[in-house]
Amino acid sequence: MRPWAASGLLGVVAALAAPTELHAQQVRAPRVAVGPFTGERSAITRGMVASVFSDHVGEIELCALGDYNSTAERLGVGGEADEAAVVSVARELRLEAVVTGFLERRPNRGYRLQLKVMRGADGTTAVTQSWEFDRIEEISALGTEIWDRLSPALRQAPPRVAPAGPSRPPSGPAATPPQRETGSGPGRPPPASDDEPVSDVPGLGFLQLRLGGGVAGRSWRIPVLGERTTRGYENNMFGELQAAAALLYRFNQQRMGFGAEASIGVPVGLSSQGRDAAGQPVPLASSGYELILGLTLASRPAGGGMMRFSTGMVLQTFSIDTARLPREMQLAPTSYIGLRMAGEGMIPFYARRDLDVGLLFGGELRWVGVGADLKEAFGDNPGTTFGLGAWFGLATRLDRFAPGLGFRLTAEFVRYRTSYAGPAALGTASDVVDDYTRFVLAVTYDFGADHPRRRDAASAGSPFLGPSQPARGGGASGGDPYGPR
Repeated sequence: MRPWAASGLLGVVAALAAPTELHAQQVRAPRVAVGPFTGERSAITRGMVASVFSDHVGEIELCALGDYNSTAERLGVGGEADEAAVVSVARELRLEAVVTGFLERRPNRGYRLQLKVMRGADGTTAVTQSWEFDRIEEISALGTEIWDRLSPALRQAPPRVAPAGPSRPPSGPAATPPQRETGSGPGRPPPASDDEPVSDVPGLGFLQLRLGGGVAGRSWRIPVLGERTTRGYENNMFGELQAAAALLYRFNQQRMGFGAEASIGVPVGLSSQGRDAAGQPVPLASSGYELILGLTLASRPAGGGMMRFSTGMVLQTFSIDTARLPREMQLAPTSYIGLRMAGEGMIPFYARRDLDVGLLFGGELRWVGVGADLKEAFGDNPGTTFGLGAWFGLATRLDRFAPGLGFRLTAEFVRYRTSYAGPAALGTASDVVDDYTRFVLAVTYDFGADHPRRRDAASAGSPFLGPSQPARGGGASGGDPYGPR
């Protein structure tokens, strides 16, 4: 073969082989991860944003949340989103871009979401975008807009060139989740890989106050000498004022608290009367109060509602001056003192951060002794006195209008039962029943309650909140508005 013919043949072979060599290499889509989020409900927000990007696998290669978290923890930068942290994780996972986010609550209502695309090569910011909406669920509806506004920055990332060959699923930290079929509807947010709590209602405040008033009544039946003589007292229409306070040490991210509580109730406008021997009305001086001191354990679940358990002492007195009445109608000043145990709960009908309404219910047991005046009058060797109480009503917290403000409307009932024995100045009484009723409207306020935060970069002093991001909100916010019983 002539030399010029051989050269021409080699040229043709080279030209035919060139496309094969070009196709021997394939250009991959940019590899992207959804990095740390902070602010309100950071875990679920991060998952919902990751779900938006998972709809575009093929245009991008999406790194799994768990892979990013585990790699960041292994490198000692878990939850951090400064440039150095992003670069170190991006280098390990071969990422072209990392998306970070911050969700804050707007002053009036709703939320503001800020997303930032950071370059994996040097950690610099490619673009920052923000959205405002009323409900966090609206993030899914914003999926198309989020992608349209962030995807140009993702596509600008330099693509990686990998040698062609049999397609093998990557192993280790570079593994990506399988692509979800298009048109299958909005996907569920990927679950958080750590144990960060997701909450919608505020936690407990360190100081809880309650002030209220309403209408009270007392019905006291005293069978003497085996029902042959009956004494008693009936007054179902007098006012009462109540005040209560609880000071709590909070833990479990402000979801639980343990501390001391105190409450007092005082009758107002209390007037009584009886009839003298001639049957004429006689005004009777009357007074009383109820004092409760003790320890309390409170809990406010993340999904709304409330539980409270208390134990301590109770002192209740009710004095009526019956000296001007005939002997067979005279009474003795009443006092009960002893141990009290109580529990209270609230089942929410509607629970959101700015408005919470629910059914309030509770019960109590009082194990008390009677005072010296009662023993002297009706038997100096009385049996154990048990008091049983219950209450129910409605409770609401109005953080939408005034953070920490709440109201409760309750109907309350307490019954004491005592059997007397032994010598008695007015006659030995048997099976005495003493009932107290109240209908109370109270206003409550929590001091120091704030929305719980997960154990993330902010709690560890992370520099994620840079100059381009707002500081996380603080201040008082409504926690448990129901106050101690």
